[in-house]
Amino acid sequence: MSDTLVSPDSRPRTDRRPKGTSFAGLVGVELRRMWWRRLTKVAVVAVVLFTGASVYNAYNASAPERIAQQLDDYRIMQQEAPRMAEECRKQQAIERERSGDQTLDFGCDQQGQAPTLEQMGLALPVADLLTEGIAKVSALLLAFLGLLLGASFVAAEFSTGSMGLWLTFQPRRLRVASSKLVAAGIGATVVAVLGLVVANLGARMVAVVNRPDSDLQLPPAPALEEPLGILGLRIVALALGAGIVGAALGLVLRHTAAIIGLVLGFAVVVEGIVVQAFLQGRLQQWSVLKNIEAFVERGTTYVAENCGPTSCDYTERTLTYTHGWVFLLCVVLAAVLVGLLSFRRRDVT
Repeated sequence: MSDTLVSPDSRPRTDRRPKGTSFAGLVGVELRRMWWRRLTKVAVVAVVLFTGASVYNAYNASAPERIAQQLDDYRIMQQEAPRMAEECRKQQAIERERSGDQTLDFGCDQQGQAPTLEQMGLALPVADLLTEGIAKVSALLLAFLGLLLGASFVAAEFSTGSMGLWLTFQPRRLRVASSKLVAAGIGATVVAVLGLVVANLGARMVAVVNRPDSDLQLPPAPALEEPLGILGLRIVALALGAGIVGAALGLVLRHTAAIIGLVLGFAVVVEGIVVQAFLQGRLQQWSVLKNIEAFVERGTTYVAENCGPTSCDYTERTLTYTHGWVFLLCVVLAAVLVGLLSFRRRDVT
């Protein structure tokens, strides 16, 4: 008779070692935990409410009554332009005679030219154009909600002590932290996509409801510089990066209140004071908000001092789209690196 009732396993030891949950399984678990958090549902409601308010503003701005009022103002300006130009020429002649300078120019010809309908912003309300405006306005809010969602999701586990318990089941810290970063990025992406979908549906509804009569003869809306999908991808990418940065800050600071205080303090002190006041505006090229604007708008401008051999003056400078996305990518990578190193080396209680 054998000395044991259980036959020995003939497989190699590496095959007999428990494999544990796969990385995709860990991410799935984190996503389920994120969905059942109260703040996630609050973020979803906030996105719907803010986007709904933006759609309502677009509805009011393109309402037929408002367009009719603007057309009345346009006709009055056309009637008043010749009279204003004639009055300007009289004042110009009087001043030339008084000063003896016949080169004085009050710009009367410009005053005699009434603005066009396009210059006054009067055009047919088109769904794509309305969607573009709402999406650009919502981009920063979607990024902030993604950051808050990722930060609270990770920091709450330190506050409640569940992080230490979770590490007893999954002791590999980098694997656990990476799954949380990925889940935070996915959650922020879903929130951003929801906001863009609601904005697109609302804009199309407004374009149908507020379509003016053809007898108004409004000019066609200007064509979009790029497809809406490209703009949407940039806004989603911004929210994705913000969610990852929020989760990384959660790994470092471990308290949601501390993260919110850090973000608000950075926005007020660094973005609002230091960047604007020091070095005569030249620090704006390293501003997070300015680079976000350059990324979303495919380039932006800022005013900074430019000194030549004899004098200094303030000029408009360009912040390129490439500078914007490279800067933001470096910020995300730096936050992830600091978060992973902090989580790996510090004790978890």
